[in-house]
Amino acid sequence: MTTRETDRPLQRFIDERASGQLRYPQNLHHAPGHDQPGRIFLSASADYRGGEAKGEAVMPAASIARHGTIVTNLRRINYWNGVADIAYNHEVGGKTYPAIWSALAKNYSKRVRLDLNFPVDYSYQSSSFAYFSAAKFLQKEGHRPDLAGKTVLVGHRSSVFGGILNILGQGRSADVFLPAIGAETLIGGGTKSLGWLPAWLLALTVAYAGLSGRQPKFWGLLSAATLMLMLLLPVPMQNSGIFIILAPGLILLVSAMVAVAWQRFGARKQNQGAINPVSGLPTVNAILHRDQVDPQVLVSARISRFTEIVSTLPPDNERDLLEHVVSRMSLGVGSLQLLHGDDGNFFWLMPMEQLASSVDQFKALQLIFRNPIAVADKSFTVDINFGVDQETDRPLSHRLSSALAAARSAADQGTCWKIHDPAANGAQQWALSLLGELDRAIDNGHIWVAYQPKMELATQAIVGAEALARWTHVTRGPIGPDEFIQVAERHGRIEKLTAFVLNDATRVGAQALRSDPTFSISVNISSVLLASRNIIDMVRQALSANGFPAQNLILEVTETAAMAEGRVAIALLEELRDMGVSLSIDDYGTGMSTLEYIRSIPATELKIDKQFSMALHSSVEDQAVMQSTIELAHALGMKVVAEGIETAETQYLLNQMGCEIGQGYHICRPTDWETVLTMITRQQRLVAHG
Repeated sequence: MTTRETDRPLQRFIDERASGQLRYPQNLHHAPGHDQPGRIFLSASADYRGGEAKGEAVMPAASIARHGTIVTNLRRINYWNGVADIAYNHEVGGKTYPAIWSALAKNYSKRVRLDLNFPVDYSYQSSSFAYFSAAKFLQKEGHRPDLAGKTVLVGHRSSVFGGILNILGQGRSADVFLPAIGAETLIGGGTKSLGWLPAWLLALTVAYAGLSGRQPKFWGLLSAATLMLMLLLPVPMQNSGIFIILAPGLILLVSAMVAVAWQRFGARKQNQGAINPVSGLPTVNAILHRDQVDPQVLVSARISRFTEIVSTLPPDNERDLLEHVVSRMSLGVGSLQLLHGDDGNFFWLMPMEQLASSVDQFKALQLIFRNPIAVADKSFTVDINFGVDQETDRPLSHRLSSALAAARSAADQGTCWKIHDPAANGAQQWALSLLGELDRAIDNGHIWVAYQPKMELATQAIVGAEALARWTHVTRGPIGPDEFIQVAERHGRIEKLTAFVLNDATRVGAQALRSDPTFSISVNISSVLLASRNIIDMVRQALSANGFPAQNLILEVTETAAMAEGRVAIALLEELRDMGVSLSIDDYGTGMSTLEYIRSIPATELKIDKQFSMALHSSVEDQAVMQSTIELAHALGMKVVAEGIETAETQYLLNQMGCEIGQGYHICRPTDWETVLTMITRQQRLVAHG
């Protein structure tokens, strides 16, 4: 550290003093020309503009340094522009000097230590110190105070020179008051800082008691009392000159209180909903939050189309439906505890040795549930399937989804029950990988649109085509539409896929209109899209972009999809009809719709599921069902489209029954658009030469 001297202002002070121009009051007992050590203090400082490690000492000029005692006035300014503690002494220019407050206090007390910092006691008010303008005092303006026997501090109060500080609890004030308060602190016996460790250790002890898993019964009261103690105890301690740093301890204690409160709140949340308010059964929450293993077999019972059934019922009748379901389920569960899940799922635990005998119970329950359930003057036939998870080495919370997945797989395969197979996880991983590749497959052309022609049975003319999404995977080859469409629906990709099919269908449909202005294109719409107005914008964009008339577009919606979304779906379908788009009820006969719901859908076409067409030639009952369905559609003002025409005989029978349009492998399999366009062009040429 280097040393430099400031001489101009202080030299002027010496010159004026030597020439007698500067007059001191007589009560200062100053004898001109004599040194005044211990009575006059000259400040040494340091210039830290070059960095704290490179501080440059700023010393009084040598010509005046001998006239007084050199002290320091250094202090660290905190972020709040104030000073919390100050040092007894400082090192300047390689030499230790007492601070001004230590030098002043030493005149009154011999107990001052010069090797420590101490907190400033701000209970001394700056307003208790008399202060005057030095300029007016020297110029003998106004009242001149009696300074005899007084300690006088001279300083400036200009904010330009950094002479304003925040005094704790007192506001902004000139920094000359800080040495005065510091001196009074020492004169009053000094202060002592215990630091942050005592409060932090106290908070740590209480926090450990709360977070260690062995919470005392009254931990909440204990933590609150500790918090109040930490907030209130410093007041009497500071009155005794003992200071303590609370912030780290307070942060730790409050954090522990929040953590414990969150744990207890979470536990209450886990226990909430323990009883289903409609069925009165315990819910699966107890298992869902249970991480321990259980040696018992976990069984899942899944009721198909449960949410669709509930959506058709008034709210008051849901309890009646569940009473029937629970009553039938109890016949197979016996004394075991039945747990109620979501969306028509039920669970129970049973001993491993009962699994073999339970197979007959599963089949018996399935037969019982095939008997219609009558609720609110309506009759519902429900299917039930069972899934079993016997991996007892896994936590129950993980086994729930496995048992449910097995029940869902049993329903898909048409079996009564199924045991969860861990090896099937590979198929699930494949489904997730499909999701990651779906967007790229659309952009790269691996997903394309096939078209299946629709024939007018009376004239055997091709009058339209259905657009069907197809995926030719690079490594796996063709992927079934049911596989990747379900993935798209479950993971929010169905909108992009549908927009792709719509744009392609309206584009090629515009080509067909050049040969046949009445040609129509059909596109399937997922139930997921009937919950948002995005479908309206999607259809408008596709029609506008390709110049395709709305009346030539048919959107196919399953009866179950329209019913699942309720009034929102009906409102969107009505808006599409107002645009001129035709609507078709797809896969009719596979759902559970009533005449009331069929009438509420603003459809122009009824499309009968292929299972009825394929058995038409061999079953008199199916012929009667088909005939009555065609007559019902005509009575409601709708055309009829029959799927699944596999033989010429089926085509003939449907034509005789009055079915207008047919579709199936006998007419044409799904193919590329060029093949369909060739069929249309050839057909028009035959008509032209006809």
